[in-house]
Amino acid sequence: MAECPLRGEEVTDHPDRLWAWDKFVYLDEKQRAWLPLTIEIEDRLRVLLRQEDILLGNPMTPSQIGPSLLPILWQLYPDGRYRSSDSSFWRLVYHIKIDGVEDMLLELLPDD
Repeated sequence: MAECPLRGEEVTDHPDRLWAWDKFVYLDEKQRAWLPLTIEIEDRLRVLLRQEDILLGNPMTPSQIGPSLLPILWQLYPDGRYRSSDSSFWRLVYHIKIDGVEDMLLELLPDD
């Protein structure tokens, strides 16, 4: 995870799972909300997830969320990658905390 351009405290306690709560919010196993920002650079899909304390609305079903570049679920694997609900793998580029705010950057890995 050496690609972080920002200076912050590296976080090693990564969420085990991130579930889509609605179109713009994921929840982890500790019921913390993560807000995604999708980034495409040179045909590589990345998502910046920022942990924020927000007031949650009602959860949405996958059919209510509709088509998206992002999966409904990410699950952390022992090798430090996340596997998504569509069976693709995402590399954890960095997970940092700056002024109490956690940011985590995931990058979609190419199919083998």
